[in-house]
Amino acid sequence: MSRKQSAGKKEKEDLWLTREESGELQMILDRLSVQDPAGESFEGYLRSLHDSVAGRPLLAAAIIDRLSRNPGLTGFRTFQSLEKIVEASAYKRSLKQAAYRFSQKGFTPTEKSPAPEKVILIRDQQKKPVAHLCIAPGTIWIVSSLIPEASSGRYVLITAFLEDDFETFNVRVKEPSTQKLYREYLEALSSHTVHGKAPEIPLWHAAGLFFDMLNFWTGRETYDQLERSRDLFTRYHDPLRKPYVYELMPAVENPEKYFGELEIEDLLKDMDLSWLIFDKDDLNPYHEKLKELDRPLLVVPREIQEERSLEVLRDAAKNLCAGKKRYLFRRFFEEQAMVFKLCGAEDRARWAWIAASNLAGLSAVEKHPVVLRLVTDSINFHWPGDLRDGRQTEETPRERRTESGIILP
Repeated sequence: MSRKQSAGKKEKEDLWLTREESGELQMILDRLSVQDPAGESFEGYLRSLHDSVAGRPLLAAAIIDRLSRNPGLTGFRTFQSLEKIVEASAYKRSLKQAAYRFSQKGFTPTEKSPAPEKVILIRDQQKKPVAHLCIAPGTIWIVSSLIPEASSGRYVLITAFLEDDFETFNVRVKEPSTQKLYREYLEALSSHTVHGKAPEIPLWHAAGLFFDMLNFWTGRETYDQLERSRDLFTRYHDPLRKPYVYELMPAVENPEKYFGELEIEDLLKDMDLSWLIFDKDDLNPYHEKLKELDRPLLVVPREIQEERSLEVLRDAAKNLCAGKKRYLFRRFFEEQAMVFKLCGAEDRARWAWIAASNLAGLSAVEKHPVVLRLVTDSINFHWPGDLRDGRQTEETPRERRTESGIILP
């Protein structure tokens, strides 16, 4: 094709995407189509989108171009969030064209929202609610929220977390509170977290976590601060809405296909897995079977013994990771995936998301490597020394590890 013939198609050629990029673009547009520009989670989604395309001006330009062809408030807010990525690139021409299209529909730079800061608690004079999630040793989640009370015009600070193997639900309410107090409290709390930070989450998601913890709590004696928090969070809770991670991560079809990608040790590093330990009484029948296999009446080849042991573990995973326990596993890894994503740990976010996606569906869990690992960890916790869990070392050069983590001689 001559230069003259191609000149009229320059813009389109500049924004040509690969098949993978086109699929990613469509996925982003689909998510944006269901966003509420006035919703609590929209700013968080825009920040996440900005971070994910920060080094990819072509994709950012393609997003803006597509949105500008059917201008709306959601598209304009997205344009404002991504325009700086495109300004310094070879695609700034398409940016000007998109700005013109938006202006034709009344969307002009004068309506631009303030640029998001690294830490935004509550915008001055707007008194919007805010929430953060901390993951710290000894607790499954720490949810902190600052909620304005319409009746008094003051803020209420709520902190909620589980302790003592679900037996203690600590809920603290401080009212009245202030933005300054919340900021200082959050900074102090963040220093104790696994990631050194407490990512911001939508208040509706914090409310969902509160009710999840209330459901997992094994205590029965309620108290005033818990009931006060329940009343406040009820206003923001939508039990039919999926957790926030579903707005941050792409859906994983047939997650079992990606089990081979999981780096189990790296995924589980620094996680407090004590919340996922299986009950000793429930595990006892499977532990007995493993002990019988360890002392067979007849000598059997190592491979057969290994396979039989693995079948016992799979049977335990299938029968014990069910119902409420499966839901706990699912929510645990959904939240881990969300925190990893918000903290920029993309690989661990994907691994946790794969693990959670299997548990969220109807797929069997008996070959789920993380569940099998937790079955093994639980047996080692309740009967130390009966199973040798660990990694291949120079001292055990002939030992072989099953996919569950058990080492067999």
